[in-house]
Amino acid sequence: MTPAQHGLASALKYLLLIVIGTFPALSVIVDGYGSALWYLLGLAGIVSFAISANVRRRLCFEPKALLFVAAPFLFFMWSIIIYWLVDPSDFAKSRVERHALLLISIPVIALLFHARFRAKDLLLSFSLSGLVFLAYWIVHDGEGRLDGLVHAIHFGNIALITLILCVGGLLTQSKRHWYVIAAMGSVGALIAFMESGSRGGLVALFLALLAIGFWFSVTRNQIRYFVITLALVASVAIVSVKFVDPISERYELTLNEIDKFSEGQMYTSMGMRLLMWDAALNVVTEAPFIGSGFSGYRTEILTRISEGQLKPLMSDFSSEPHNQYLYQLASHGLIGLFLLLLMLTLPLFYLATPRPGSHLNHHILRVTLAVIFLSFIFFGLTITLFDQRRILQNFGLYYSVAAWFICNTNRKSLH
Repeated sequence: MTPAQHGLASALKYLLLIVIGTFPALSVIVDGYGSALWYLLGLAGIVSFAISANVRRRLCFEPKALLFVAAPFLFFMWSIIIYWLVDPSDFAKSRVERHALLLISIPVIALLFHARFRAKDLLLSFSLSGLVFLAYWIVHDGEGRLDGLVHAIHFGNIALITLILCVGGLLTQSKRHWYVIAAMGSVGALIAFMESGSRGGLVALFLALLAIGFWFSVTRNQIRYFVITLALVASVAIVSVKFVDPISERYELTLNEIDKFSEGQMYTSMGMRLLMWDAALNVVTEAPFIGSGFSGYRTEILTRISEGQLKPLMSDFSSEPHNQYLYQLASHGLIGLFLLLLMLTLPLFYLATPRPGSHLNHHILRVTLAVIFLSFIFFGLTITLFDQRRILQNFGLYYSVAAWFICNTNRKSLH
């Protein structure tokens, strides 16, 4: 490779890092950015697959890579089958088209194989999203909850994932200027997360950290890891509820909604979730194995409204029940739920097994990714994730990064 070619390759690599690093924030702030870049990354991945024999060999013949390719492919194919056989409506078609976005993660895995990033560079790049969140908060100037182009909960969850990545990047930096950038990115992502007022995101983070602490305690046979994690999580939770205004306001709102619920007032944020979950459970019992299609829950809600069981305002919540697992069960049955859990837990299965003699950056990225996927698992308890294009795109990116990391057998490229 000539010096000019080497310089061009380096420039393209850094450009790719910028595109990937800014993707989480810009995808939920700038209209059309996420879809355009997601398709572009997929196209670049197809080119990488076509020009690199090494990428083709790894993606097609390595068992781990094949598993990561198979999971989103099977998930999408089951959606196609449900659409064809159970629910061939226009509403279902729009949802199948959204699930197709997960397939782009396959060529993005190829792109990451070809790029051969270092772990600390990839983690640091996500600090750019933290800086974008910081700028967005400044421009937003306190005009209510931060939500960007999505629901405030989704916005907060993406900001939280960015925060986790920024902290991982912070821990891998040795040079002061990169350390400062990672720290600023962490601050920006933290502010965006808090200003979104995502109660579910906060609970998901705490549960994810507790799961990590429990895992360390079990694998190292020392309960102190879990005790320390529990103490830290409890301390942060108490401080947040007492002194961080957006979180304390949401906490007070939660207590108020609980009081109203006990008095029989169901049409609050928490109460309506219970109404939605009850409707979804009723749909699940009708077709537990293959589901009732994407329109099953929607039909149930609209039927209850027409019969006077629910108020008309519930029609605004008829597309999904604010719970990914109930929605998956209602629309795709137990088979669909299994395929969803396969995608969510496949990275965790490999991340839970440390590689002997690994570099410190390897361990940091491993724990960072584990917290991210645990958070996604817990996000799904309070919001429907795979009903939103931007969330599907972001999940696809993190899934691709996890596949690249787990399948990369050359440890030096991760240092």
